Amino acid sequence: MANLYQISNQVTLSLSEEEIVGKLVSVTKQVIEQERSAREALLANDSRLQLEDRVHRAYGLLTQARLLSSEEALKLWNNVLLGVELKLISGVTIQQMKELFFLMRPAILQHMLGKELTPNERDFHRATMIREHLQSVQE
Repeated sequence: MANLYQISNQVTLSLSEEEIVGKLVSVTKQVIEQERSAREALLANDSRLQLEDRVHRAYGLLTQARLLSSEEALKLWNNVLLGVELKLISGVTIQQMKELFFLMRPAILQHMLGKELTPNERDFHRATMIREHLQSVQE
């Protein structure tokens, strides 16, 4: 979900710790290189305008929505994070986006408010928190 990936090993029997770590590092480097290539393709002339539109629509929704489910918030967050990383959105840092990722989680919302919330209440408070977080970034 939201283009987040977990990289882990499946085979550990008969492998040393160094071999396991080496394989994970190798796979991680491959994923990073594929991500860089995909981003370059997205920024190519034919795709750039579509990417910018997707990123800015996501930002607009995050800054204006009144209800956001976890799934929708993550998808929008992912597009905005991509826009921040590619410098298509200014005034927002990667660190602020990482904070937002943490803050929008259901358990964190409930902990911050000090009570259990219904799904609708979580969606409302998530949207409010995201709007406030992104507004404070712009000020």
